[in-house]
Amino acid sequence: MSNGLVTQPSNTSGAFGFFPSTGEVTLNALSRIRIRGPMVLAEHLHQAWMEANLMQVEWSNRGPNLWKVSELVFDIDSSAATYAIPSTTIMVLNVTIGINDPPNEQELTITPMTRQEYTMQPNKMQQGRPTTFWFDRQISPSITLWPWPNQAYHCHVWSFGQQMDAVQRGAMQMDVPYRWLDAAAAGLAARLAVHYAQDLEVTRAAMAKQAYDYAATQDTEDGSIYLLPMVQSYYD
Repeated sequence: MSNGLVTQPSNTSGAFGFFPSTGEVTLNALSRIRIRGPMVLAEHLHQAWMEANLMQVEWSNRGPNLWKVSELVFDIDSSAATYAIPSTTIMVLNVTIGINDPPNEQELTITPMTRQEYTMQPNKMQQGRPTTFWFDRQISPSITLWPWPNQAYHCHVWSFGQQMDAVQRGAMQMDVPYRWLDAAAAGLAARLAVHYAQDLEVTRAAMAKQAYDYAATQDTEDGSIYLLPMVQSYYD
C-alpha cells in the first residue's frame, strides 16, 4: 500500500553539485558548432568570452531575471530629493518609504513617474512625504523623490541588476542559477555560429530561443493580481 511518499532510486548519486565553469560552458558551446578538442584556438575563446558577456546584456534587456532582483535600503531626509543608486541597476521595480525604525517600521508604496511628469511638477521643492519617484536611467543612475522629503525616512528600492562578468579563467562560473545553464550554453553556441558555423545559425538560434523560453517560463513568481482604484486618502 502506498504511503504517498516518492521513493528515490537506490543507485542515484545523492549529489547536487553539477555546475560547470564558464570555461566548460564555452567548450560545450564550441562543440555544438563542431569546434572540438585541439581545434579550439585562442581566437575562439576570446570571441566566446565576448559573446557570453554580450548575451548577458541581451538577457538584461529582456529581464527582469529573478536571481538579480535585490533590495537596497538607504536613509533620506530633507536635505536632498535626488539620491544615487548603484550603476549596475538595470531597472527599478518598486519603491517604498519607511516610517519609524524596525521592528516598528511601516512601509508605504510610492509610484513611478516619467521625466516629463517630473518636469511638469510646478513646485519641485514642495515638501511632504514622498508619494512618487523618477528613476533617471543614466550611466550613473539616480532616483528623485517628490514631494521633497519633509523629514527622515528609510527608502527601500527593489531593483533588477546587472549580471556579473562571465570570466573563463580558473573555475569561475557564470552568474546564473542552475535552471539557466542550458540557456547559457545554447545561447552562446548560437552566437558563436555567426562567427564560425553560418550553416548552423538557424538551427542553433532556434535551440537557443527554445532554451531561453523554457528558462524564462520558470523564472517567475506565483501571486495574485489586485486591481484597485487609487485612493486619495492613502497619501494624505
